[in-house]
Amino acid sequence: MSEKPHSDDGDVLNFRIEAPYFQALCNAPVPVLVACDDGRLLMVNHAFRKTTGLSHKDIPTIDAWAGHILNDSANRNKNYLTRLFEPEKVLAPSRIWLKTTNGHELIWELFNAPLGRTTNGQRMAVIIASDVTQTVAHERHLESVTSRLEEEVSKRTRDLNATIDALESEIAERRRMDDALSISRERLKHMSRRTLDLLEADRRTISKELHDSIGANLAAIKFSLEEKEMKREQHSGRLEESLKKEIAYLLATIKETKRISANLRPTTLDDLGLMATIQWYLRQFQRLYGNIHVDYRTDIAEKDVPEAMKIIIYRIVQEGLSNAEKHSEANSVRLQMGFSDGNRSISLIIEDDGRGFDVEEVLSEKDPLSGYGLTAMRERCEIFGGSFHIESQHGRGTRINAILPI
Repeated sequence: MSEKPHSDDGDVLNFRIEAPYFQALCNAPVPVLVACDDGRLLMVNHAFRKTTGLSHKDIPTIDAWAGHILNDSANRNKNYLTRLFEPEKVLAPSRIWLKTTNGHELIWELFNAPLGRTTNGQRMAVIIASDVTQTVAHERHLESVTSRLEEEVSKRTRDLNATIDALESEIAERRRMDDALSISRERLKHMSRRTLDLLEADRRTISKELHDSIGANLAAIKFSLEEKEMKREQHSGRLEESLKKEIAYLLATIKETKRISANLRPTTLDDLGLMATIQWYLRQFQRLYGNIHVDYRTDIAEKDVPEAMKIIIYRIVQEGLSNAEKHSEANSVRLQMGFSDGNRSISLIIEDDGRGFDVEEVLSEKDPLSGYGLTAMRERCEIFGGSFHIESQHGRGTRINAILPI
């Protein structure tokens, strides 16, 4: 038994569906439409009308229905209609956006299937709609949340990368500082050892001079006095010889004592200052080594030199001239002291016209006494925060430049 469907306005439609199937489509809980291949909508069920507010009178054709579909177009509708009536083929679902009569927007997912033919042979198809409005809203919400999360993750990643870069930079800087500190420690150990060596060398020098000069003079005085004391006892307490020889020995001993004392630290450095001490030392140097001419020039006053720097400058002058006398075979030495680095430092230059030497070779020799004076001068400068430069070549003399910050 079959039943001929009726439209919403009471007209009898020209197609037949078996009564149980027709009632099932009409009363289905989801929107259902029956379309014909000539573009007509043959039926819209109760759920469709209730959901959209549209009756068969409002949308008699697919084109009329397309007017309520927000994402539809003529070409899309034509393609959709062509695919809708392919026989015995369930089409893939498609999603549409439509507006109800009360202004609400719905999102439906449509499932289509062929439904046979009308009484006059036209093809029919059933369209079943599933409301996915809430699903899409949840999807959009999830997309929004996901987008925000991705943005937050991206921001956190950028911040983390920036933190990692900063940490790596700090680690690299700390490693550089550790390396520099290790080098400084090694240099400090080296300088400490050199300082101890210097002290021991000074002690050996003082010990040798005390033994060879003052000790010898005192021994000579002692033997001479003992001899004269024996003669005096032999002559009943009378001493026929004078003590001139012993007095000469004493005067020589006093001079040696003063010389050794001056080498340790000249009293003029504390009493008269650096400039007067340098002048005194140069007079002594010229008196002892008259074959070397010293040209001394300075534009620095006593007040310009910090107190702690005076002994450093004096020792460098003393060591530089001593090296020139012992090793250079020079005829003249130029000693110049002035300001440098915008009056923020004092520059001391010692330059001779001697035979010169290979700087690297001398400083790299394993003999602990080789280059000892040069190393001592350099270390005195570095301890004070200054710099020490030496230039020399065979046959072209030597130039020493010590720069000390004021």
